[in-house]
Amino acid sequence: MGIRIRIIEKETSSLVFEAEGVDFSVLDSLQETLNEMEEVEYSGTTLLHPLHPSLRFVLRVKPGHNAQDILLRGLERLQGVAETLHALIERLNEQVRKASETTQTAS
Repeated sequence: MGIRIRIIEKETSSLVFEAEGVDFSVLDSLQETLNEMEEVEYSGTTLLHPLHPSLRFVLRVKPGHNAQDILLRGLERLQGVAETLHALIERLNEQVRKASETTQTAS
């Protein structure tokens, strides 16, 4: 199943959307990223119903800021974090494999 986003509310200072096909942890990470930004008043994710796969995401920004622009900046920041994490996991995987090979050779 692909990702589906449906905009529920779009104003200059707020944005609400429902997402399907997205793991809760992804939107939770986005929420955390956005809540660290000083332009953000509130950002949160809600599971609409345990048996329904939709998540609702709410973003409210402080006056003078545009919610859609802030959301895009937050996504860019989260993408950077994900890329850093991916590179770290690759290095860790490589080190574990090398350590494992060394242990097998020594046995």
